[in-house]
Amino acid sequence: MEGPKTPLRRGRKRDPGRPVSGLTRLREARGLTLEQVARAIGTSRSNVHKYETKPERLDHGWAERFARFYDVDPARLMYGGRDPVVPVVGYVGAGATVELVDPYPKGGGLKEVPCPRGLNPAKTIAVIVRGDSQAPMITDGWIIFYSRDPEPDAAAVVGRLCIVKQADGPVMLKRVRRGPTAGRFNLESANAPLVEDVALEWAAPVRAMLPGDQAEETA
Repeated sequence: MEGPKTPLRRGRKRDPGRPVSGLTRLREARGLTLEQVARAIGTSRSNVHKYETKPERLDHGWAERFARFYDVDPARLMYGGRDPVVPVVGYVGAGATVELVDPYPKGGGLKEVPCPRGLNPAKTIAVIVRGDSQAPMITDGWIIFYSRDPEPDAAAVVGRLCIVKQADGPVMLKRVRRGPTAGRFNLESANAPLVEDVALEWAAPVRAMLPGDQAEETA
């Protein structure tokens, strides 16, 4: 006797009450199937389905793969399709000293601002400039975005503008130069004396700088 036939697998219908993710909208707007997208980005159908139904699991690497295919900003695909934001964790004040009022990731920051395009919001934090310590290039209210993960070797950031932490000293916004002593550095800024021959605990490169009003509009 012939056994019971195996039922055909059918695609599960979408719950009409479930929000449609940004990835799903991009795919359906182009009339593509899950299989077609999977082949195009070099992954499986199940992976594409997973990130469409659980966009909160999309990390920056996967966001970039989808973004290249759809020709969109990868940051817009992350965090469930919401515009990505980063925490403001302090201020740059007199003498280019940085006051970390709520150091991330210990706290959630003073407020959140939109993450500039091209930056990974999971690895970016920001500080706000107060006064004219960085004038004329950077004026009051500008927002400076920098890497959450400091460079392990400060020598790798020589010549770059960074948020730096002096060994047993303050956090500052400075351009890093080689010092006269091996393993030590000179620190430059526009309206403050040169800080010479100091050891650094860490240095986090500045990734972007925007006037406050433009930063609020960036998404």
